[in-house]
Amino acid sequence: MTSEATPQPRVLIAEDDPALADVLRLAFTRAGFAAQVAGNGLEALRIAGDSCFDVICSDYQMPMLDGEQFLTAVRSGGCSQDAVCLLCSAKTYELDCQRLRDALNLHAVFYKPFSLAEIAASAVEGLATRAAV
Repeated sequence: MTSEATPQPRVLIAEDDPALADVLRLAFTRAGFAAQVAGNGLEALRIAGDSCFDVICSDYQMPMLDGEQFLTAVRSGGCSQDAVCLLCSAKTYELDCQRLRDALNLHAVFYKPFSLAEIAASAVEGLATRAAV
């Protein structure tokens, strides 16, 4: 009897700060994800169009396309449109988070500085919730 290995869930990290992107990549990798990083919203959109991701973790403020524009485009179609989406932002008080959660079907919003363990755990939880539906 052979058992097939469960493929690693894939996460796309859209983050323009290289140091934070590396730390997020490490946190997701430690949580069992295959992680890929994009340095701006336009690059992230291209990558999401080329490959399917289970989770997308996006910064709100990025060059080329901001997180809202990027995630709106992802949700409009393609193989990553049903990904568990997490949004990170330094704009704690400026964002209408409820509107963003509803419009983008966000699993969670995290404010910088955030806990790396919490963001990875939220992605795992989001996948479990999606699988249960």
